[in-house]
Amino acid sequence: LVASSGMATERGHRVWRGAAAMAAALRIFACFNSVQGLSTGSSLQLPLHRGSSTQLRRSSSEGLCMVAVPARHVGAKEQDSADLGVFAAALKLAIDDRRRVDELVTLFEYNGRVHVEDHEVYTGQGAVKRFFSTMLLDSGSSEVNLCEQPGHSDGMPSLRLTVSSAAGAHELELLPHFNGGRIAEMVVSEVSTPAGAAPLFAAVADVAADGPQWETFDGRVRQKIWQERDLFAPGNPFIKDKMELSTGRVIMVVDDTVWGLYEETLQRWAESVDLRLDAVVAPGNEDRKTLETFTFLLDELKRVDPLRRSEPVLAIGGGVLTDTAGFACACWRRGIPWCRLPTTLLGMVDASVGIKVAINYHRKNGVGHFFSPLHTFIDESFLATVSLPDIRSGVGEIMKAALIHDVRLWELMVQHGECLIDAKFQRSAEASAVIKLSIDAMLECIGPDLWEEALLRPMDFGHSFSRTLEADERFQLRHGEAVAIDCVMNSLIAEQKGLLPTEQADELLQLYARLQLPCSIQGITAETYKKARDEITVHRDGLLRAPLPAPIGGCAYVDEITDEEIERAFARLQAFIQENPQVLWDPSKSFAAGA
Repeated sequence: LVASSGMATERGHRVWRGAAAMAAALRIFACFNSVQGLSTGSSLQLPLHRGSSTQLRRSSSEGLCMVAVPARHVGAKEQDSADLGVFAAALKLAIDDRRRVDELVTLFEYNGRVHVEDHEVYTGQGAVKRFFSTMLLDSGSSEVNLCEQPGHSDGMPSLRLTVSSAAGAHELELLPHFNGGRIAEMVVSEVSTPAGAAPLFAAVADVAADGPQWETFDGRVRQKIWQERDLFAPGNPFIKDKMELSTGRVIMVVDDTVWGLYEETLQRWAESVDLRLDAVVAPGNEDRKTLETFTFLLDELKRVDPLRRSEPVLAIGGGVLTDTAGFACACWRRGIPWCRLPTTLLGMVDASVGIKVAINYHRKNGVGHFFSPLHTFIDESFLATVSLPDIRSGVGEIMKAALIHDVRLWELMVQHGECLIDAKFQRSAEASAVIKLSIDAMLECIGPDLWEEALLRPMDFGHSFSRTLEADERFQLRHGEAVAIDCVMNSLIAEQKGLLPTEQADELLQLYARLQLPCSIQGITAETYKKARDEITVHRDGLLRAPLPAPIGGCAYVDEITDEEIERAFARLQAFIQENPQVLWDPSKSFAAGA
């Protein structure tokens, strides 16, 4: 994963040069206790990929030093053992610090699989991360240990784990199958179960007919996501039942645009299910995601005074409204329960999964919190009244998921994108499939890490430059428009790095033109992107960690994007804009202009 010329500096000490040396450094950190325990005159040999290794030696004169052992020809079995050693070290890191699951998952092929014997199959890095997160966080275990050094089962390399719980210790065998140093498939078997205890991995039950379409749980909070049409049809009790409204009142915080369109519908529905509607109407534009709107909502929550637990607030609107209302609910009385119903395409495919709530203060989302709603309701019927520019803004987020995670989404947008946009994603199998796959992608990538403890996130694609673009008052971009522009530029940088084939970069540009998505906006220069790169590096704790398509539907992370790569990618984009001027946005198309 590291270029042959890459290097890491141990501040004030040595420099580790090259991919092999960096791998050795990581292995040393993984085996830190063993390294500390080296006595004078002793050594520790650490196997690396492709037959090379490094030897750590402690001497009285030199102290601790590292000696590279050249690569030699190895057989398949020996190579698998070396690969297994790398996997074992990464697994130990994840056990010791469960935020390190991301690093473990990168050892799998992007479409790699975990097959839990006789039960579920997890396909793709997002699903593999969900498996490990579930095993480490949500298995009811009190302790997970790597109980055996890499060994062989029936001639194949394997690992043994013990997962301890109140019932006793379960012993698992992990049997990975390597392909070029990465895991193509791993079979997990429970070889020992405590007497009287149920197996750690129960058979997968069918989803109940009345259960949620999706559910997130990361060991701390649980969120249920429901996909239903016409939730506010007269007499439909779905929301009332799921929110368990028993006081005869429903409190809604509603986007002012939505209220203008649906006030009568909402009032009629409340009456039909024997509820009194207390509505708080608030602005939902990005330029009103402010401290002023936040304090207005706090005042309104004081006015309607919801009961502490039995009257959850329902936020109805786009992502800006649900973000702001969620933050107000998080702060009022140190947190009152809330639910959300996104009414825009962007809100459905992006904001419907995470638990981040915030307002803009000094920077985009400068003040906020993590505060999960009890329920999220997806009702596609609201999209019929969403403007086409806002539909296209949502498509910007859909393309993000397609490019970095799911080639099926890409294929659907190539084949049906223009028709879906024109029909505003209404009442078609393709529309439902695109929305479902987009939410699936978000769940697979961020569902196990809702608190963003790990900083390697595929869904940060499209968000390396967009924060700076959105904050620039010259542009006044919708969020999805900024993401769309970011995705194009990062894809062309991926092409410069050899990660994205040129033919796929060409296809991407042509698809953006057909779907009338922005590739840039007047006023952007190569210097804009250099500034955005530097700003996001600070936000990501000093490392760029930029996800790039490698190729479409796949993901690779890079910690360096050079000025030269930005300049070449920008020149390539400018040449395309000259031939397709419609993909160059101007501020007259912004949300502030009322487009």
